[in-house]
Amino acid sequence: MLAISLLLAAAPTTTPAGLEALFEKVDPSVVTVRVGLKRLDETSSGYRLQVGVGMGAGVVLHDGGFIATAAHVVDGSEGVWVDFQDGTTEPADIVTLSRTEDVALLKVWSMPKGVVVATLGNSDSVKPGQSVFAIGAPLGLGHSLTAGVVSSVRHGPHQGLMPGNVIQTDAALNTGNSGGALFNAKGEVVGIASYIASTSGGSQGLGFAVPSNVVRERLFEHPLPYLGVSLRHLPPPVTKLFNWPYPEVMLIEVVRPKSAADEAGLVGGQVDATIGGSEVRLGGDVIVKVHGHDAGDLKAIGQYLDTLKEGDQVEYTVLRGGKLLDVSVKVPKRIPVPKLKK
Repeated sequence: MLAISLLLAAAPTTTPAGLEALFEKVDPSVVTVRVGLKRLDETSSGYRLQVGVGMGAGVVLHDGGFIATAAHVVDGSEGVWVDFQDGTTEPADIVTLSRTEDVALLKVWSMPKGVVVATLGNSDSVKPGQSVFAIGAPLGLGHSLTAGVVSSVRHGPHQGLMPGNVIQTDAALNTGNSGGALFNAKGEVVGIASYIASTSGGSQGLGFAVPSNVVRERLFEHPLPYLGVSLRHLPPPVTKLFNWPYPEVMLIEVVRPKSAADEAGLVGGQVDATIGGSEVRLGGDVIVKVHGHDAGDLKAIGQYLDTLKEGDQVEYTVLRGGKLLDVSVKVPKRIPVPKLKK
């Protein structure tokens, strides 16, 4: 049975001429991303709080401390830290993220000397057969290099939690590589590692990266405000299991401490469960409407969120304890996002 696995790192396999020099040139732009996670696990004597650490990768795209990674690496985390090539560690803020596209933008307020800013390339020029290589932290092994070729460039609708527009590569991607950069033969970033398709959970030559033009659009051109919530969209087959009178909802899985959502009183989940083969966190607020839009109307919600500015109020209608509540979240002051040169 073919399984789709989200990564937390990136990679490649063939070795083109000059790869060694390219690696030395761009490797200082690659970072390891570590996140703090909390969850309640059910035991024979009740529930126990577990604190863990997740890991992925990222790439520096602006000298102001802006780092791109995969959304699923940092979404739902209690804290984010970035490890640079020289061993320096800096805390990071989440500036914006798109779970739909699986990309996120981080900001660190200090970077060590020697950090290289990677160039974001044009993914429209990516063609099957072109050489690519990836640098990331597979299985926690930072600054690991793999190489391969572009297998396909796919355009289509989103597949559940997986982005629809992706670059497929045979570069070996393994757990821990998500958020790592996929580079072309010029050393330009053409993708951000997202997930693999595998029957074993390991790399089988089916790795997928979010194209760089999507990264530019969602993170730098039209970034959505980050309110501090980790959401999980549930379609009709799943909502029927809960007997909810709503065809589609969004679970609030995590509310980031001291975020706008936290200050407004939104409640995150506490108990992890598996539904339809996917892990979800239950016990938090269930969103049924966003500013009057049904939770299943993701296009309308996205268009609405794109219009928000500092100080605006986002109106959520949530189901909590069997009762409907209206909660208003104030859009916080945003960290200014620079425009990247094309």
